[in-house]
Amino acid sequence: MNNTVTISYAHDPVDWQRLADIFANAPFATRTPEDIQEAFANSYICCFAFSALHDRHDSTLLGAARAISDGVYYAVILDVVVDAGHQGQGIGRTLMEALLGKLPLEKIYLTAPPDAQNFYRKLGFYKHNNAMGRYAHPEKAFEHGVLSKQEPWSLAGISRYFTGSKPSNHQFFE
Repeated sequence: MNNTVTISYAHDPVDWQRLADIFANAPFATRTPEDIQEAFANSYICCFAFSALHDRHDSTLLGAARAISDGVYYAVILDVVVDAGHQGQGIGRTLMEALLGKLPLEKIYLTAPPDAQNFYRKLGFYKHNNAMGRYAHPEKAFEHGVLSKQEPWSLAGISRYFTGSKPSNHQFFE
C-alpha cells in the first residue's frame, strides 16, 4: 500500500478525539477534545496532516499545528504535534512548512522543548534572548525547566526598540 501525507486547512474533517489522543501519546499534553477544538477554532491558521491510503477511501489524522497572529507584525506557532507512531517521518516538517507558507510576517515565535530545538533551528528559528513567560502554574514550569528565575540578559545589551520591524508608534520600554 502506498501512503501519502496530505495537508488540510479545514477543521471539518478533524476527529477531535483522535487529536486529543495524539496530544496525550506524543507525549505533549493531556487536553480535552472540546478544548482543543476551541483553541484551533480561535487560531489565525491551522493545518492538519492526514495519511490517505491510495487503494482505499480512508484517511487518518497524523498531526496538527496552529498559529495565532495579528496578521501584520507577529505570529506565534503553537501545538505542533505528530502521532507518536509517525514521528521522524517528515510530518512535523511538512506541518511547519505549511504554516510558515501562510505566515509571511516580520516575526514568528514559538516555544520548543530542548529536545526539539534542533528541529526548529533547521527551519530557520533561533533562540530568543528577550522572551518571558507567565504561567498559571509556574511551579510546574520551573520543575520542567521551561521557566527560569534567572535573568539570562541585561538591559544594557538590549536595544530600547525592536529593530528590523515595520514602523510602529509604540514605545516598548516606557
